[in-house]
Amino acid sequence: MLASLLFALLLLTRMEVGAKFKSLHCTALDQDYGDILICKLKAISRLRNSVTVQYKLKQSISKLFVRLEFFKRANGWRPFLYNFTANLCDFLDRKNNVILSIAYAYIRPYLAMDYSCPLKENELLTCDNFELDINDIRHRFPIETGEYALQLTFIVKNKAALTINGSIEYQNYREH
Repeated sequence: MLASLLFALLLLTRMEVGAKFKSLHCTALDQDYGDILICKLKAISRLRNSVTVQYKLKQSISKLFVRLEFFKRANGWRPFLYNFTANLCDFLDRKNNVILSIAYAYIRPYLAMDYSCPLKENELLTCDNFELDINDIRHRFPIETGEYALQLTFIVKNKAALTINGSIEYQNYREH
């Protein structure tokens, strides 16, 4: 009995799961605020890839909002979990938003530096070689297999300045 329980636990802990980015699109909607220098997916192996985004500011920004929208593909893209807007400058100063805190914890190791507001003219905003660790996400959010998307919209003076759209495919190989 104990042997079968240990065997079952071993199988559960060794379940192979995988997630990789499928697409990435960056659009500078208002060129007065900045330019996208790099927006690319880089293949690391057949099952892994990374994201690099680089944006150069053309002017100083003291009030920046971010809108996060999550989607799941099910006969088209459907809203999933979160869709909210937050003041990014307030968050960078106080770290007071739970959802942004979780997202920031995932992405912080890939940021070129610790950013703070006001963001300065000619400042380079860089996220370099961001790799998705699906196991880390699964510990917080029990998600099912499928295709998911995230749209980030950065808003300055009530105008969308930049959008970053990306999708991932998540699979639990034991289920197939």
